Amino acid sequence: MAIRAVQWATGAVGRAALQELVENPDFQLVGVLVYDPAKAGQDAGALCGSPTTTGVRATTDKDEIIDLGADVVVHAASKAHAVETNAEDICRLLTAGTNVVSTTSYNHLPTYGADTESAFIEACRNGGSRFHAAGENPGFMLERLVATVTGLSKTIDRIDLYEATDVSAVESRPMLIDLMGMGRPPEEVSVDSPIIGKLDIAYRQTLNATAEVLGITLSRIDVSVDATTLPYDLEVPAGTIAAGTVVGQRFSWVGHWSERPLLAVHEEWVLTRDLPQWGLRPLAPGEKAPLIRAVIKGDPSFELQLDVGWDAEAPTGRHAQPGHLMIAMSAVRAIPYVLAQPPGIVTAPVFGAIQLAGANRP
Repeated sequence: MAIRAVQWATGAVGRAALQELVENPDFQLVGVLVYDPAKAGQDAGALCGSPTTTGVRATTDKDEIIDLGADVVVHAASKAHAVETNAEDICRLLTAGTNVVSTTSYNHLPTYGADTESAFIEACRNGGSRFHAAGENPGFMLERLVATVTGLSKTIDRIDLYEATDVSAVESRPMLIDLMGMGRPPEEVSVDSPIIGKLDIAYRQTLNATAEVLGITLSRIDVSVDATTLPYDLEVPAGTIAAGTVVGQRFSWVGHWSERPLLAVHEEWVLTRDLPQWGLRPLAPGEKAPLIRAVIKGDPSFELQLDVGWDAEAPTGRHAQPGHLMIAMSAVRAIPYVLAQPPGIVTAPVFGAIQLAGANRP
């Protein structure tokens, strides 16, 4: 019997997930929640760029969605709205008995906060439901992929995960410069920048979740920002980025254990790949961009690189970036596994990851 599913939110990730729910016969789409009133009443197929007419119309009414009693909701709401109700909405769904797989950053609830963790656990208990936080990074790359690779190591000295994202296609100058900090003097980019506040809790969860897989608890997490410039003007869709202003930012979260840095996540935003100081170079025609690079120092040491892109034209639907599709698929693919688990918070198992010596040390 097909799994009765709802898509909650239809941004870039939500549209990709919605198309899979529409086209995959393992699922029966029964509802779509949208935040934009202009999308209300549209057929789910049209919303995600699928040629399929589903007969399921989008709604802005959360109560209507909750009352459907679906088997699962794929929750892909943003945390960027002025009024952010994600935790409240998820708990309402869970309490009503609907399982939730979310791409929003609740990947390590103890890090997110004791009150939120207790609320999720209580909602699952009351509804007999399950909650799982999916995602690519956070959610998969360090906590699952790299953690699995540590199973090949005798010892681990340090792990660094780098994710490079080309943001040059952002057309909004206020978003690119005012929020994201590109095109500004490098001294104006710091750990106090607004964007750090939006990213901080996500990557703290990544590090703490990975540490938990490795059998340890981090003593602290340090945050830093490195901004880089070019000596010439750069033209992007949002306009001219003046020479000497920021064209690349590397946000780093470094987790310490046993009096040394052990785990680090580096999020790189770039307007050009011609940044040799960061080991980046222009891509050849048809070459895929390295999305993820992991450096594992130990005995032995490993370096992994994950190149991601379309082999030809982008697939059907409106998936602006491969990363959006990856995040969406991490949620949809998790559904049958999550539904097979006992009620509660469901985390993805990692088999055979190294258990670091002295796990009782801070």
